[in-house]
Amino acid sequence: MTTLRPVIPYAKEQSMPIIQCDIREGRTPEQKQALARELTRVVHETIGAPIEYIYVLIRETPGSHHVKGGVALPPYAPPEEIQR
Repeated sequence: MTTLRPVIPYAKEQSMPIIQCDIREGRTPEQKQALARELTRVVHETIGAPIEYIYVLIRETPGSHHVKGGVALPPYAPPEEIQR
Protein backbone atom coordinates (compact mmCIF):
# COMPACT_ATOMS: atom_id res chain seq x y z
CA MET A 1 0.00 0.00 0.00
CA THR A 2 1.28 3.45 -0.91
CA THR A 3 1.65 6.00 1.86
CA LEU A 4 0.18 9.34 0.86
CA ARG A 5 2.02 12.48 1.85
CA PRO A 6 1.74 16.11 0.79
CA VAL A 7 4.25 17.38 -1.75
CA ILE A 8 3.22 21.01 -1.35
CA PRO A 9 2.61 22.61 2.07
CA TYR A 10 -1.11 23.09 2.66
CA ALA A 11 -2.26 26.09 4.64
CA LYS A 12 -4.90 25.04 7.15
CA GLU A 13 -6.75 28.32 6.65
CA GLN A 14 -7.50 27.32 3.05
CA SER A 15 -10.94 25.91 2.40
CA MET A 16 -11.75 22.27 1.81
CA PRO A 17 -11.19 21.11 -1.80
CA ILE A 18 -14.52 20.01 -3.27
CA ILE A 19 -14.21 17.75 -6.30
CA GLN A 20 -17.39 17.41 -8.35
CA CYS A 21 -17.68 14.56 -10.82
CA ASP A 22 -20.66 14.17 -13.16
CA ILE A 23 -21.06 10.71 -14.67
CA ARG A 24 -23.76 8.75 -16.47
CA GLU A 25 -25.78 6.37 -14.31
CA GLY A 26 -24.75 2.72 -14.31
CA ARG A 27 -21.46 2.34 -12.45
CA THR A 28 -21.28 -0.05 -9.53
CA PRO A 29 -20.84 1.21 -5.97
CA GLU A 30 -17.32 -0.28 -6.08
CA GLN A 31 -16.45 1.69 -9.22
CA LYS A 32 -17.72 4.92 -7.67
CA GLN A 33 -15.77 4.26 -4.47
CA ALA A 34 -12.61 3.60 -6.51
CA LEU A 35 -13.17 6.82 -8.46
CA ALA A 36 -13.58 8.83 -5.25
CA ARG A 37 -10.51 7.19 -3.70
CA GLU A 38 -8.33 7.96 -6.73
CA LEU A 39 -9.58 11.53 -7.07
CA THR A 40 -8.80 12.04 -3.37
CA ARG A 41 -5.30 10.58 -3.83
CA VAL A 42 -4.51 12.78 -6.82
CA VAL A 43 -5.75 15.97 -5.15
CA HIS A 44 -3.76 15.10 -2.03
CA GLU A 45 -0.58 14.43 -4.01
CA THR A 46 -1.01 17.43 -6.32
CA ILE A 47 -1.93 20.25 -3.95
CA GLY A 48 -1.00 18.75 -0.61
CA ALA A 49 -4.47 19.00 0.89
CA PRO A 50 -4.94 16.71 3.89
CA ILE A 51 -7.02 13.69 2.90
CA GLU A 52 -9.57 14.42 5.62
CA TYR A 53 -10.22 17.88 4.05
CA ILE A 54 -10.95 16.55 0.54
CA TYR A 55 -14.63 16.22 -0.35
CA VAL A 56 -15.68 14.27 -3.48
CA LEU A 57 -19.19 14.60 -4.86
CA ILE A 58 -20.27 12.13 -7.56
CA ARG A 59 -23.48 13.00 -9.38
CA GLU A 60 -25.10 10.43 -11.62
CA THR A 61 -27.50 11.39 -14.38
CA PRO A 62 -29.04 9.57 -17.33
CA GLY A 63 -27.05 9.46 -20.55
CA SER A 64 -29.64 11.71 -22.19
CA HIS A 65 -28.57 14.51 -19.82
CA HIS A 66 -25.02 14.36 -21.23
CA VAL A 67 -24.83 16.04 -24.64
CA LYS A 68 -21.71 16.00 -26.82
CA GLY A 69 -21.68 17.92 -30.08
CA GLY A 70 -25.41 18.49 -29.80
CA VAL A 71 -26.19 14.78 -29.50
CA ALA A 72 -27.38 13.14 -26.28
CA LEU A 73 -25.24 10.23 -25.13
CA PRO A 74 -26.77 6.78 -24.72
CA PRO A 75 -27.11 5.17 -21.30
CA TYR A 76 -23.80 4.01 -19.86
CA ALA A 77 -22.86 0.44 -20.72
CA PRO A 78 -19.81 -1.35 -19.29
CA PRO A 79 -17.10 -1.93 -21.94
CA GLU A 80 -17.83 -5.69 -22.15
CA GLU A 81 -21.47 -4.93 -23.06
CA ILE A 82 -20.45 -2.49 -25.81
CA GLN A 83 -18.37 -5.16 -27.60
CA ARG A 84 -21.29 -7.62 -27.86
